[in-house]
Amino acid sequence: MKLKILPILLIFMLIPLKTFADAPEISSGQSTFNFLKGYYILKDDVTFTMNNRGFKGSIRADEAIVSLITQKCLATGKVTLTQENISLTCDKAYATFNDKNVIVEGNVKFDSKENLKITAEKATYKWDERIADFYGKVKVKTEKNFEIDENLNPNGTFAHVRYNVETNKIIQLDKNFDASKIIIPDFDS
Repeated sequence: MKLKILPILLIFMLIPLKTFADAPEISSGQSTFNFLKGYYILKDDVTFTMNNRGFKGSIRADEAIVSLITQKCLATGKVTLTQENISLTCDKAYATFNDKNVIVEGNVKFDSKENLKITAEKATYKWDERIADFYGKVKVKTEKNFEIDENLNPNGTFAHVRYNVETNKIIQLDKNFDASKIIIPDFDS
């Protein structure tokens, strides 16, 4: 009976790797695998680099939980997300690869190599649409070469800012916006 369970368990563990376009590269100082829940617990300088259905980027953090089965990653500590010409730092990030979405919170700092810096309490990024939304006491700093719609004035503090990474343009500024429903869910849910 035990011999029949082992091959099934091995197949179950290898299937998730096929769901990624290319298997992610994962490194950390310490790692353990929780067989009951099906995820890795990573500590000490975690790097998670992926090429997943159009998203080529990396997540660096102090700690992370990564599930190849559900294709989720929860990174905590000094978190840095990078993709092409953007960099985003925060305290906590939750990435779901199936819906190509990242939710970040805590000391969010966004830096575009195209002369734009944004700070916020939390943010979301949809990498297939290349749209970033920033929430809660959002401040925008642009350099003199940054193009912005003449109808938008980025000076001041905002409740919500929407930025198109592809076109490198701020497309929405809101002084009033309720972002209370934008939360990082429990990893096991």
